[in-house]
Amino acid sequence: MMRPASRPGLLSHCLLYPLFLWLSGCEGANGPPAEATSPTVFFHAGQAKMPSAAILGKIDEMKGFARIEPGAFEMGSLPDEIGRKSDEDRHRTSLSHPFWMKKFEVTNDEWNEGVSEDLRKGLPVYELSGKALEAICSKRRLAEGNYTVASYEREAGKVILLKEARRTQQSWARPNTFLTLEADSAKFGELDKLMEYFSSLGIENKGRLDGNLPVTHVSYSQAVAFCWKKTEQAHAQGIIPKDMVCRLPTEAEWEYACRAGYSGPSGMDDGLHLSGENANLNGSRREYVIDERQRSSFSLGEGSFTPRNRKSVSEINPSAPRYPANRWGIHDMHGNVKEWCHDFYGPYSKEETVVDPIGPIRGTKRVVRGGSFIRTAFECRSAHRFSYEPSYRGSEIGFRYVIGLPLR
Repeated sequence: MMRPASRPGLLSHCLLYPLFLWLSGCEGANGPPAEATSPTVFFHAGQAKMPSAAILGKIDEMKGFARIEPGAFEMGSLPDEIGRKSDEDRHRTSLSHPFWMKKFEVTNDEWNEGVSEDLRKGLPVYELSGKALEAICSKRRLAEGNYTVASYEREAGKVILLKEARRTQQSWARPNTFLTLEADSAKFGELDKLMEYFSSLGIENKGRLDGNLPVTHVSYSQAVAFCWKKTEQAHAQGIIPKDMVCRLPTEAEWEYACRAGYSGPSGMDDGLHLSGENANLNGSRREYVIDERQRSSFSLGEGSFTPRNRKSVSEINPSAPRYPANRWGIHDMHGNVKEWCHDFYGPYSKEETVVDPIGPIRGTKRVVRGGSFIRTAFECRSAHRFSYEPSYRGSEIGFRYVIGLPLR
């Protein structure tokens, strides 16, 4: 049975509930994905009023977001779609309001701007003089440089290693070949001792490693809290109107934006092909991709399939993206990292046409979409669905957010 939602205290709910989720999401085990129960009650988004065109025009001017116009599409997959799963029942879905989707996934740098030190991603980088390095490692003739510092376990015990880092145009990164130094364990057996030494010399970190990679190991609850903080900041700065928020996309919004007008397995090219050539996924073998052409438009050799498999997440570089955007200007909707969505996971509604769905009212898992760099093209299709416990923080899972009306 379907019915529109009617909940009192919308604004207080939008602001306080994510804080509860953050606190609850920071605990919990990182268990494997599991199937959700099958809720029977569904909600639709309420019929909130959009701000004026003049106000919305200011959002259009924001960099890094693609405006997604309202429209209707066929959500899910046809019975004969390659790689189809049983939870992808095709149904007509209509979205009544525009929303603005982030063109790229949230990066480590973006994440680090809004969280406390203990939740920041990427090893800190320190600029160390030759004299400081000699004192730390009890070695002579060491040249100054930039290093990450971390504690590692070995059979003989704990050691502190300093590994070289270099600044790229986008962020700090590990060079292909790098120098590794070991701290003198007699002087610096614990990382805290080394941090105290840095403090005595006034040495502070200059940034963090891999800041332009998509953030991962983030729970649903933490992603929601990140969006809540973004909303507070945007309201305080007058960037977005008070009656709009930053939030996770609904599952319907996510698939609509991923498809970009196509009805096939992919939102890339002509909507029919998906491989390691147009997305960061495991395209190492012919049977892992959705492309039966002998030579795709991306392949180099004549009459041959070109395997592509980077085996790692791809950096986010808006000025020179590694992979093309879809027709609506959004990148990495297929592969790279999986992305949290707002909805509880469950069977789709049986209604002939669903308007502004926001998923079941209750459940135990949340929807994750898009696949990742280690998944085959079949698991990165537009219609493919994953589900995880909200507290799960996996190495494949990140998120992007939208600017839109609050959900109720």
